[in-house]
Amino acid sequence: MMPFAPWGAAYAGIVALWAVAIAVERRPTLWKGQSLLILNVRFAAITGGVALVRGERPDNALVAFVISIIVVGLLVSRIWLLLHIDWAGARDTVEKCLSQTRAKYEMNAGRYIVRTKSEDLIIAISGAPPAMRVRLSGGRGSKKAGLIRALFGKQFSGSVPTLRVRT
Repeated sequence: MMPFAPWGAAYAGIVALWAVAIAVERRPTLWKGQSLLILNVRFAAITGGVALVRGERPDNALVAFVISIIVVGLLVSRIWLLLHIDWAGARDTVEKCLSQTRAKYEMNAGRYIVRTKSEDLIIAISGAPPAMRVRLSGGRGSKKAGLIRALFGKQFSGSVPTLRVRT
């Protein structure tokens, strides 16, 4: 029987190290909930793989934990959070992306509404520093909306630490 305790501690340690890495990195950061989903799915796969290799059955608490982290990952997979940036910086970044893509937009109740051929793209920033939520909705099927999303994401550091080898 595979007990929950070491696996729960390992997961908590991984998430704690990730949070510390994000907190230490003081540059504006975009945290995408999809990265948590990827972490949780990989963690579940490793847990299941170890159980198969060992020929052990996970205990009920471990099974419930793995299912719960997958569900949480699915629930937050579409959330984007801006960290280490203030309101003015967030607005400037959105406007910079819109001007670089030559998008026509209007402001309405603090939201940017970008007119596209198929469906309007709405960019809304809510919350307050240190973590503001960014919501990009609509614009499905529009190349310009896809370009704005991609360009916006590239303006910030990623939330997942990457190994950089200097040459």
